[in-house]
Amino acid sequence: MTQIIRIFASMKHWIMKYPKSIFVSLVMCLLTAVAHGQPLEKGVPQKLAIQRASQVSNVEYALTFSIPAKKSEPVRGHATICFDWNGMGDVVLDFQGEHNQFDGKCTIVNKKNIEAKKVRRMETFAAFTNEHIIIRKQYLTVGVRNTIHLDFTSSDKSLNRNDEYMYTLFVPDHARSVFPCFDQPDMKATFKLTLEIPTDWKAISNGAAMSNVVENGRRTIEFSESDLLPTYLFSFTAGKFASMTADCNGRQVEALYRETDAKKIAQLPVVFDEIALSLKWLEEYTGISYPFQKYGFVVLPGYQFGGMEHPGAIQFNDKRIFLGEKPTPDEELSRLELIAHETSHMWFGDLVTMRWFNDVWTKEVFANFMASKIARERFPDINHDLNFLKTYQTLAMKTDRTLGTHSIQQPLANLNGAGLLYGNIIYDKAPVMMQKLEEHMGAVALQNGLRKYLSVYSYGNATWDDLITILDAVKPEAMLKEFSHVWVKEKGMPIIEVKATDKQITLTQKDPYGRGLIWPQKFTLVAGNEMERNRLVTVDMSERTFTISTKKHPTLLIPNYNGKGYGRFVIDRTYIHELTKRLLSTKNDLTRYAIALTLYENYLNGVYDKDYFTELFRTLKKERNPLVASALCDHMHQFAIDQEPRLRQRLEGFMLDIVKGSPLPSCRQNMLRLLAADATSTEVLDYLYRTWKLQDDALLNERDYINMSYHLAIMRPAEWANIISTQRGRLKNQDVIREYDYVSRACNPSLSEQRSLFHSLMLRQNRTVEPWVQNTLRLLSCQAREPQNNEFITPGLEVLEEIQQTGDIFFPANWVNALLSGHKSKEAKQLVNEFINTHSSYPKALKNKIMEAAYGVLRTKD
Repeated sequence: MTQIIRIFASMKHWIMKYPKSIFVSLVMCLLTAVAHGQPLEKGVPQKLAIQRASQVSNVEYALTFSIPAKKSEPVRGHATICFDWNGMGDVVLDFQGEHNQFDGKCTIVNKKNIEAKKVRRMETFAAFTNEHIIIRKQYLTVGVRNTIHLDFTSSDKSLNRNDEYMYTLFVPDHARSVFPCFDQPDMKATFKLTLEIPTDWKAISNGAAMSNVVENGRRTIEFSESDLLPTYLFSFTAGKFASMTADCNGRQVEALYRETDAKKIAQLPVVFDEIALSLKWLEEYTGISYPFQKYGFVVLPGYQFGGMEHPGAIQFNDKRIFLGEKPTPDEELSRLELIAHETSHMWFGDLVTMRWFNDVWTKEVFANFMASKIARERFPDINHDLNFLKTYQTLAMKTDRTLGTHSIQQPLANLNGAGLLYGNIIYDKAPVMMQKLEEHMGAVALQNGLRKYLSVYSYGNATWDDLITILDAVKPEAMLKEFSHVWVKEKGMPIIEVKATDKQITLTQKDPYGRGLIWPQKFTLVAGNEMERNRLVTVDMSERTFTISTKKHPTLLIPNYNGKGYGRFVIDRTYIHELTKRLLSTKNDLTRYAIALTLYENYLNGVYDKDYFTELFRTLKKERNPLVASALCDHMHQFAIDQEPRLRQRLEGFMLDIVKGSPLPSCRQNMLRLLAADATSTEVLDYLYRTWKLQDDALLNERDYINMSYHLAIMRPAEWANIISTQRGRLKNQDVIREYDYVSRACNPSLSEQRSLFHSLMLRQNRTVEPWVQNTLRLLSCQAREPQNNEFITPGLEVLEEIQQTGDIFFPANWVNALLSGHKSKEAKQLVNEFINTHSSYPKALKNKIMEAAYGVLRTKD
């Protein structure tokens, strides 16, 4: 009984989170399981995380890794793990060596030599079972520091080893594949790292390099002890890199990179400026100085994310940082927002970390929300309300309109499934929700609440409900718990039907899933007729219906005039026609974009005006706002690829006219890139070939010509080898050449070669550089190769569970998107439906990824 009381005392924050009866049952089950030697579940189950957080505290890691120059040779390491133990049961470490590579003979616990045996059930002193090392309690001591020494061989899973460099990427639970640890976000620790690397390599980590010695043909770098971090934020990168250091508001910031193009390297001062701006803005907003000992970053080729927020060692995707000579406004905004996003994480996610990964979205929502605010400082001339609508709301609706949508906060029983939580909902819908929450409670009140939140939970962990409790105390009349339930804990978006009579306009909010939910939000509506001036009305959808009195039946209705309404607005065809005609003449950029979005959503649901494409074309020919133009290009492209082949080819001719005649350089770029990805008409393909061959378009960059060569090689099979060899000969950077050699194999017109390449992707060892893999699969699965490539659909879906288990967090969604997004045939639709119908017990989160990716092919008419 004393032991039960002690475990309750040390698990206070979990007690607050769960009902007492559930909590007692959980603890008793855990103690019984450990006592009777029941095998532990693979991964990091939540019940183990709760138990461990109560047992172990004040964790410190001292890690040494020996990294050979040849990636075929294993990485070996030594871990010294120190912690306090409360005396409650055996202690479980996580370790997932590729072949259970744990050198148990070298294990020492508090100077007592023990051997960890690989067994299915716990042995006398220690056990290595189901990706866990279990240290028996008799080798641990209460009231003193417990120290465990472990020699191990790392799995390559999350070391991302290349010929000349490597980098670690441990989110959400991949640290355990590299070294033994407590791999959960609420067991923060300090890390002291030593790296033994080739002499011509450099390295970066969370701590500062304290010593750098070359001896016996090896370089040894010792890093200072890090700040308190969860395991997923510990990181190091090593390899052949160039470096640059700059002063950012009095702070020295180091950058490592492999880029060799002098014009791209010359962009680094802009990157440093945007880091300095982000740091300054966040310090002022939060009232907290930069909370970590250093700021550094590395720019990586073939990187599978946009960026990752390791304090002191942020990782960036090279394509997002080093832009072409003529970047579009979208690209420049995107780079700033990426830098601001990762910098915002230093406060939101790193200083205060979610307790469990079901709240991973809480760090992402603030990173994007703050990035949108920082962008206003950097680009004051841009319409940022429009940019927010385009950047976040549009992408959120892209998922929310599909059968694969889900709530912002999702359940998670085991960290080995945490990667499936990521996607447009947490990155894009969550900022939309946060904008509405800010409007709901006021900007100053939100800022004050966030400052308190960061102060109370500094260097610790918190849940979304913890934050809501603080915000609710700041502004109790906002009823934030009710707001949070609908926007955060339920899936989907409302259908907002707009009906008009001679006497009134009625907006009715409907829950597409029949739960009776109401999404509280405000937006503006414009209505008018030939007898009355247009009226601007603020619509408050805190109830199911909202009514506006009128004197006469309106001839004009713009239901989401300011773009602040989130949902699918359903209006009569009469108003669809009127909005279509008004697209070109609408002067306000934000309203023009909002109208375009309403028309597009209705088009996707089969309701559109016969002149829809024509009006898109007419508007684009005169469009001056690059953000609006970018969206209209996408809408025009989607309409074209939805049509039967002959009409599609005709419409591609109109799109080519935009390339040749738009007043906006960025519009010409965007449309040309869309055509270069999937054009089918002879006229357009001839234009693309001439453009590619001459390479004299100042608006295009090397990446554009690479992508163009892929599509041309597929569409001109007789010339494919010459196209590929010519483009390869133009490349100078070795990293780019390696990528091109990998991906361009998909352009081979031989069906047997395509089959062989596809089946090679089924093997894990051939999927090490995930962006290359998904680009290869996208080319193999392109629409131009239907129906022969339909044979890849079923096996490509069958391997998805393995991809989720072995790949990084975005890879399952990227894989299934590459597999399905190019398909439009009835046979492809049938194959997807057959897979779904015959896999009734398929993991729900993974099924959602399929349903989201299959949206386009499932729209195919039977």
